[in-house]
Amino acid sequence: MNLSKVARWQSLTQAGRMLKQEKGVTGLETAIILIAFVVVASVFAFTVLSTGIFSAERGKETIHAGLKGARSSLALKGGVVANGVSNKTLSLGDSAWTAVTWATSTPTVTASTTAKKEGTGSASVLIHTDYGTSLLAAYDDLSATVDLSSIDSISLWVRSTTDTAAGDIEIVVDDTAACGSPLENIDIPVLVANTWKLVTLPIADNSDMTAIKCVGLYVVTDNGNQSVNLDEIVAQGQATSLLVTITNTLEGEPIDVSEPSDSDADGNSDSDSGHTMILTYTDKNQVIKDVYWSKTFIGANDSDDLLEAGEKAELTVSLAALSNTYPVVGDVKWDLEVRPEDGGTVVIERVMPDIIDTVMNLN
Repeated sequence: MNLSKVARWQSLTQAGRMLKQEKGVTGLETAIILIAFVVVASVFAFTVLSTGIFSAERGKETIHAGLKGARSSLALKGGVVANGVSNKTLSLGDSAWTAVTWATSTPTVTASTTAKKEGTGSASVLIHTDYGTSLLAAYDDLSATVDLSSIDSISLWVRSTTDTAAGDIEIVVDDTAACGSPLENIDIPVLVANTWKLVTLPIADNSDMTAIKCVGLYVVTDNGNQSVNLDEIVAQGQATSLLVTITNTLEGEPIDVSEPSDSDADGNSDSDSGHTMILTYTDKNQVIKDVYWSKTFIGANDSDDLLEAGEKAELTVSLAALSNTYPVVGDVKWDLEVRPEDGGTVVIERVMPDIIDTVMNLN
């Protein structure tokens, strides 16, 4: 046997041995791999299943919350009525007022038929130089007493022959003749010489103004020789309360309409009151966030504080909390938001008529 044959034989023998070798995995390794796959698949399946269940539950809660909100919503039933007090005239200004003499000077009072804004004339009061300061210049006694206890403002046309600062002259009201002891002095705002101005003057305290007998002109600052014209002095009529009727929509969930309290009678609900339904009044000048209200059930009800299916409640909303400077007078646009604890909010929007009456249907 030559060397080449021997070498070839050895190569073939070695290749044969290599072909006979077998490598694989044991049963334990297979079990570990299988268990790993099962665990991963189980965790993934649990995650997917949990996510699905959570999403379904959240969706169900959302649906139920929406249904509860819809079934707990209020609705306005019928029209809106406002109660109020009408205008009360203090002086038309068509006739001359009565002058008041102090020291050596007496104002000149006339009824001007040329310098006027309403009616046949205006009350003209010429205050002479060195008349003095903080003095009553002229007054007009009313033919009958007027109750201003429910009125917050006085409007009038006024004109001066000289520029004035706010408070240089005042309007006074009194419950005695000749305005000898005024109940309130109300500043007249800035005036431009020889220019008529319609002013609205807030009454600070009307609690003692049940029988006003006199209105007068008070001079605070000496502006030299000054003529003042006054016309159409009127205690402005205003709304004092609003009446709205609400009902439960969709015959749904009962709504808590427990009344708030107002221990100081200022028109604002007490902060420690247990009520859950909040009423908010808004106009262009002010927002009253928790205005006081009371309720009266109309028709069939079970005498509790829940507004249930088929029941109607009339809410009387007090406007006492509004600013004296901005009462609800003619042409005022306002919003009333009725917000229960659950469910939707009802927003009522109306505009007051030009002339305020004791009862007004605002449809």
